Amino acid sequence: MKYIVRLVVLIEVIGLGLGFFFQNTGQEILGNQFIGFSALGLAFIVMPLFLIYRFKKSNASKDIFSPTENNRELEEYIRKGDKNL
Repeated sequence: MKYIVRLVVLIEVIGLGLGFFFQNTGQEILGNQFIGFSALGLAFIVMPLFLIYRFKKSNASKDIFSPTENNRELEEYIRKGDKNL
């Protein structure tokens, strides 16, 4: 999966480079198309692939808020109205 993400990023960067190259050589419409499709590819292909790759093995239960004893102590401390925070 890591290599797939890297390959797709490389393809998108090459597409952006070609787009800027075509813009500078006078073929602005073709350059704009390359840049536009590369930007869409980065947003809708590379980013989801990267997020799937990055968070596939992570434990989501640690990111969910669950009340613990420390949180209860903090709530009691805040309720007392101590202004020395």
